[in-house]
Amino acid sequence: MTSISSKKRTWKCPAIKWVGILSLFLASCDTPKEIGDDLFSVEVGLNYTDTLTVKSSTVLIDSIYTGSPSTFLVGTYNHPVLGLAESAVYTQVSSIDTLFAKSTSVFDSLTMRLAYAGYQGDTTKTQTLSVYRLLDSLSRGTDYFASSSIRTDGAILGRHTFAPRPIRMKAMNGDSIRYDTLRFRMSDSFGRELLSKYAETTVAAGGKGFRDFFPGLLFKANTSSAGALIGFNPGYSRMTLYYHNPGDTTKYNMDYYFSLSNALYPELLARFNQIKSTKSGALAALQNPGNIVSSTATGGLTYIQAGTGVATKVEFPYLQSLKGNRNVAVNKAELVLTAADNVDLQQTIGQLSIVETNATNRTLRNSYGLKYLLSEGGSSVLTSAIDPGAKTYTFNVTTAIQSILVGKQANSGWLITPALTSNSAGNTRIINESARFVPLQAMKARLKIYYSYIAK
Repeated sequence: MTSISSKKRTWKCPAIKWVGILSLFLASCDTPKEIGDDLFSVEVGLNYTDTLTVKSSTVLIDSIYTGSPSTFLVGTYNHPVLGLAESAVYTQVSSIDTLFAKSTSVFDSLTMRLAYAGYQGDTTKTQTLSVYRLLDSLSRGTDYFASSSIRTDGAILGRHTFAPRPIRMKAMNGDSIRYDTLRFRMSDSFGRELLSKYAETTVAAGGKGFRDFFPGLLFKANTSSAGALIGFNPGYSRMTLYYHNPGDTTKYNMDYYFSLSNALYPELLARFNQIKSTKSGALAALQNPGNIVSSTATGGLTYIQAGTGVATKVEFPYLQSLKGNRNVAVNKAELVLTAADNVDLQQTIGQLSIVETNATNRTLRNSYGLKYLLSEGGSSVLTSAIDPGAKTYTFNVTTAIQSILVGKQANSGWLITPALTSNSAGNTRIINESARFVPLQAMKARLKIYYSYIAK
């Protein structure tokens, strides 16, 4: 009985369902426009493309961080538009060996060797390099900027006049370059002072004890005439003390380094480039951070220069007109910047990054340093390398443009700067180890957007 009762209920149930479905169908036939009416009353667009004009200007920014550089930058460089740039180097010097001299040891010489790492400017002009003693200590825990300064003694520890010859050897195909080394003799009195410290065990052992006794050196070139900025490699440069002992045919030497490392602990000594810039002509208005010069005043070009704080600001005055009354979904957006036709790829800035700004034209910051755009789909800095053929820099700015269109970010533009890096504390800074620059054609700056939309 139980099983028969169960069969009757299962037979009646589908019939009831069919009656319900038929009722819904008949009801829908009476009012067909009410079903999906809100969906089909909108316009759906797919795969649209627009190229928007970009407004470009040259600005002067702050945050010109020059601490812990991989290059000693010394000398002067003059550009007809960017003006005069001059640089000096403040650096610690130390040793990893112990000075095992004696009271009878005889001083022979103190020699400076500075290994070239590159150059910029006119190397046909003679330059004079002077070396001074620092009176205050440097620290790896201090942020040093282009305007930083350390007290120095006025006495010259070394001076050398030379005609720069940085390239020693170049392969036939032009790919391989070997740089020369600048050599000159330092002050004998300074050398004898170093030799006399053999008896002070803390100083003679090198390391921190030596740096406490001797804070460091200043390298500075004469600025009477613009010549060249010379880059020296601190890792391959050194100062060497030579001496001998009476009755001993062995010649002894003690090396003092600008960069130290060993198997247990790498030690990069504190140092920074002090870079000064004098603007004139079309960019004379760039005197303080935030100052801006339109591309119309510089022949349709904007500039980016490492070391001096010159950057390009890009703005998008027509971006909101793309949106109108539509909800826009950005599939891809690319910012394309084109260098000047006559740009020297050997002397230009190879990589650029994007830093956020506002109406003040100054760099924005967060707890990690400069506030920069992220690479698409990643957490690293958005950086673009120059395409040597097209002479263009292309940035994927999809997420950033979408944020502007939906109102998450104000449309105040971005700053295009030399590539970013992090200092010893992990804070983001602009790389400023040269005065290299790139002129960009304002009229060829473009924002390419591939998008979809739903317009109500």
